[in-house]
This record gives sequence, C-alpha cells and structure tokens, in this order.
Amino acid sequence: MKKKLLIITGAGASIEFGMPSVADIDALLEIWGIEILPLKNDNTKSLYSWVKEHLSKYTVQNTKNRLERLLNFESVLYTIQMLYSVSKDIQSRQYNHRLNPFIDIIDFPEVISFGKEKKAVAHDFHFLHSYLVDKLLAFLRDKCKTLPTDKKTELDLLQSFLNRLQVEFDFGFVNLNYDNVILTALPDLNTGFDKLTGKFSRKLLFETGWNFCYHLHGSVHFDMKGGDDHTEMHKICWNSYLSSLFQHNSSGRSNNDTTEGIDHLNSNIITGLDKANQVLREPFASYFMQLDRLAYEADAILFIGYGFADVHLNKIFPFVRYDKEKIRKVVVIDWAGPDEDGLNFRHDDWTYGLFTTIPYNASEMGNGVNRTPQPAIRFKKSNTLEKSANPELPLAVWYNGLLSASTNIDKIIKELL
Repeated sequence: MKKKLLIITGAGASIEFGMPSVADIDALLEIWGIEILPLKNDNTKSLYSWVKEHLSKYTVQNTKNRLERLLNFESVLYTIQMLYSVSKDIQSRQYNHRLNPFIDIIDFPEVISFGKEKKAVAHDFHFLHSYLVDKLLAFLRDKCKTLPTDKKTELDLLQSFLNRLQVEFDFGFVNLNYDNVILTALPDLNTGFDKLTGKFSRKLLFETGWNFCYHLHGSVHFDMKGGDDHTEMHKICWNSYLSSLFQHNSSGRSNNDTTEGIDHLNSNIITGLDKANQVLREPFASYFMQLDRLAYEADAILFIGYGFADVHLNKIFPFVRYDKEKIRKVVVIDWAGPDEDGLNFRHDDWTYGLFTTIPYNASEMGNGVNRTPQPAIRFKKSNTLEKSANPELPLAVWYNGLLSASTNIDKIIKELL
C-alpha cells in the first residue's frame, strides 16, 4: 500500500506559471480601484489607496513584523470590509457592531462614483470590495485560459514531478490558490464536484479517498449559478469552460453575516482575513472539515509556496509533531533570496508561521548530519535541502522554487519517504 502525502499549495506555487504574486495583485487592485472610485482631489488614487495609506501610517510603527504582510492586499480588503461593516451599522441605525460604542470613525474622503462627486459612505466600501474581487476572478480566468499554451514547458515539468510523486504516494492537494495550475497538470484529481453535472457532491468528497484537489478558498472554476430550484441562489457549482459567462455580482448579493458584526461577501472565492468565518458555507466548509482527518492519515506533508499566514489552516497541523504513533516527514518547497539566512538565524513572519504550524528546533537545522548553521544561498547553489538533524522532528526546506524542485525530484522524495 502506498504512503499518503498531503500537499499544501500557496501563492508561491503558481508564480513560476505566470500567476500574479501577492504584491502583483495589490498593484492590480490599486489600478482597478481608480477605475471605479477615484478620489475627487487626486484621480491617480482611489478609495483603495486611501485605506492602504492610512493602514501604512499606522503599521509603520510596528518594528517587529514585515510590513508587506501587514499591508498585503488581503489585509487591505479586510480593512475595507470592516469599514463597511462599522459604518453601515451607524448609518442604518442597527447599533449592533460591538466596537462602535468605543471608537470614532475618521471622515471618509470625497470620491467620484459613476461620474458624481460625493463623500464616501458605507456602501462605497462594499461596492469597492465586491468590484475588486470580481475583477480579480475575471483576470485570473483570462490567465488560466492561456496557461496550457503560455506555460507548456513549465506544465510538462510539473506534470512529470507529480507523476513521479504518484509512483510513491497517494496524494491530495489542499490548494489555497484560485488558479487551475495543478488541475491543468493533473485534470483527473477529485475536486468534490461531479464532472458531468458540475454539482458539489458530499458523496464524492467523503467516499472517494485520496488523489484529490480541494480548493479551500475557491477557484476560477467556481460558478455561483444557484440551485436547480432557485432556492439556493448563492450555490456554487463547477464550470470547466473558462470562456463561458460566469456568475459573479458580489455587490448584488446578500452578505454572509456573522455574530461579530462583520459582513462577508457572497463571492465565488474567499479573500481577506477572518477566513475561519468565511469558510462556513458550501463547499468551503466541507473541505475544511476534512483537513484534520487528512493530516492524521498523512504519512508525509509537503508545503509548496505557502507563506504560513492562514492561521485557520496552520492550527490543523501542530499535533503531527506530538503524535507518538507516527512520525510524519515534512518538506517545504519555497524561494529564498540570496541574502536570506537559514532557519537557525532567520527570525521573520514566515519562519514563525512555519514553527507554529510544524514545530521544529531551529538549532538542529543544517545539512541533516551536524548542526552547523548555513545561509540559504549555500543550499540554493548546491541544489540541496536544509534539513533537521533530529529524526524525531523531520523537516527539510528547498529554497529554489517548485520548477527547480521538479528537476531534483529524487532529492525531494528521499526526504518524504
């Protein structure tokens, strides 16, 4: 019987296939924000820019964390969402948001909305949020439509990498990306959706077993067409034809309300923060509820391009280090710059996220034999992995990205078996 390998893919797993990075998406949202809600006094900026600038003035006081995480597009979208929720509570006289008795909201700027000058109000933040998310999905679908031709060489290499893994493992992906890079390389993976009808099927999800790809935060293939009897107007189905017309219109749908007073979008994908609340709808909840069992069944875990920033996901994994019945191998495929330290001396958000997800002893990291700390560049140049010298806490990190790992597959598999 094959061993089981659980694979977590983050944004870094798709960058080499032409998909935008977190920073790229932020730049796109800046541009699209100007299209829909430019500032009256400066048409080169938008309501999105205004929120980001105020966040920047506040977060720059933080000297311990990397500001790109505090100011990435998901943080900005979450802030926009919070501003909508807080200001709507006042404007609509709901008096339900728990923070409003204790805070004052600064004056919102004047914007140009559909050609008219006005002061921004709650609805403008909601409209901006939904517009940007829908625009991002349309952009990614266009990228994915041309993926097979634009990145054929890279896809062939990825397919070879995954086929080689399948010789040794039954595997499954928890895909945090919206793109279809993994499914373009291996289209037969189970997604929990019926391929003929496009309907989500718990039977497929619960009874099919491994060799799956679960899009935990949504996919370019998610289409919110609603149920057959029109009673579930926000029901998500699978649409394989990216050139067809997809149902978005997040701004025109009712929100997903929470007892905390945050109004989440009814979108095809999940963005921003507070994802633990956002995953509580189909199919996201069914995916999420599987994760603890999958981590338990796994014999090894592979993280590819994951920034370890999704706390709701990270909380699933620490038990694997303290399970006395099975030691699970862990490999991380990532990218490190030429000046990056190895894990012994690297102290940043990424390493903290890795440590809290898969606890390890930094002082035991090196070449896997002795405990001599080395910078990441040495492992990059030699095409080797930084490894733990402690067999009770197995961890290996590849610093040259996914495509480079694909040409060194035997080294990766050795650390997973």
